[in-house]
Amino acid sequence: MSTRELSASRLRRHLGAAQAVWPGRLPALSAEERELLIDWLRGSADTRPWQSLLQTAGPTRIELADALSQKALEAGLATRHERSEHGRWWSVKLCWVELEALQAALGLATRSDREARTAALAQRLEVLMADELVGEAAQALAEARMATAAAEARAALLEALCRWVTEGRSGLRRDFALHLGHTKAIAAGEWGWLERHFDLPALGIEAFAPTLTVAGDAALCWPDGLRLDLGAAPFITLPTEALQGLQRVDSPPARWWLIENRASFEKQAARRVRGDALVWIAGRPTRAWSEAMARLIALAPAPAAISADADPAGIEIALAAAGPWEQAGLRWAATAMEPEHLGRPGLQPLGRYDRAVLERLAGRTLPHELAALRDALAARGVKAEQEGWL
Repeated sequence: MSTRELSASRLRRHLGAAQAVWPGRLPALSAEERELLIDWLRGSADTRPWQSLLQTAGPTRIELADALSQKALEAGLATRHERSEHGRWWSVKLCWVELEALQAALGLATRSDREARTAALAQRLEVLMADELVGEAAQALAEARMATAAAEARAALLEALCRWVTEGRSGLRRDFALHLGHTKAIAAGEWGWLERHFDLPALGIEAFAPTLTVAGDAALCWPDGLRLDLGAAPFITLPTEALQGLQRVDSPPARWWLIENRASFEKQAARRVRGDALVWIAGRPTRAWSEAMARLIALAPAPAAISADADPAGIEIALAAAGPWEQAGLRWAATAMEPEHLGRPGLQPLGRYDRAVLERLAGRTLPHELAALRDALAARGVKAEQEGWL
């Protein structure tokens, strides 16, 4: 037997290869031996108890395990600790020689690979957390305990979402999946995760055509005598593309009221007074939403009241929703976003993402009411959802 004793006593001994071929080259291995060796080398343990290796081999590979252990020992892949019982030497554990080099030779990920991968993921998430669109979701992902591969896949979704919005894209879910590579690039579970963190239609990713939800007493008129009276229902949802063909708006509103929270929108739509037209913001406004609003106010110009959550993201949403009014030179003002709402019970503390948004807002010149909310959020460290009072 081509081994030598590295240390020995009457009851214990530590064996190594007499003339090791490792590191340098792997010994000749059968397909079955190579498969079992790969099973043994998964993980980061330099030393493996023999009973653990036998359990990995299973009852059908016991003889193969004995043969592979001997081959690994003689080739210098591992050293072996043994103990003597009733005049016979029994294996206690194998100690891998240069584990990471051995794993790399067999195409396995090493501890260094995993640590580098984890560090790279942390760096990607750090960048994403600084982004106003995906920062909150990136923070939740960074704090979640999940496999690195799964977290990397979700980080890739967030990165793709940033590119999608930056490029002003809009389309169906399959279009977004194609943006990642192919139409089946996103599993149902990942769509569910995205839906929990984002209003996908508001970001131009629709299961179907992008829409705008509006309430009021105006009548929308298209060519050829086509007409839709908004007062026929508490609120109506229309494809944004159809609004681009509008010819005129009869009985136009005296005020547009934009509301972020869906429950608040529906409540106020049921209570609306004549002269008001209400629009659901549905999260961060998309290009399709903004273009639809621009068409409406081009035909029915009126000032806007904008209501979003009393939190840092709500301030940014209000500013984005005001875009069509800014471009049209029309007045707008935030309403129901006063700092006193931060004195209510049951508020949530500001998270890392919230504070990053506040840092961005600190350098901006804001309308008085939004500046007051920004300062109150920073001073009190809490945030509130508008559903509590609107």
